[in-house]
Amino acid sequence: MQPLRGEIIDGTQRFKKNRPLDPGRAARLSIVPGLGHWYAGAPLKGLAFFAAIIGPLVIGAELDLSVILLPLGIPLDLGGLGLWGFCAYDAYRTARNRMRPAA
Repeated sequence: MQPLRGEIIDGTQRFKKNRPLDPGRAARLSIVPGLGHWYAGAPLKGLAFFAAIIGPLVIGAELDLSVILLPLGIPLDLGGLGLWGFCAYDAYRTARNRMRPAA
């Protein structure tokens, strides 16, 4: 049996509040709305984005294009996609801002 070599790592190191964050990973995780915010350390904001984007789909409040006519339905669909895009951008921004040292 060979002796172990290397440092003994404190188990709490991986749970530090100021762990290095990757803003790109936060944006990529936002493919699931809110997951990027959760990664970046803003779980309440992530939950709000998740509820705002997925909630209407779950309760059946999304609008059918045949009911509201095509000219009105397309902007509403683009609004949901726009919110999803903003969710990814905001997760990126949140992770980037949490990387900065405190002033």
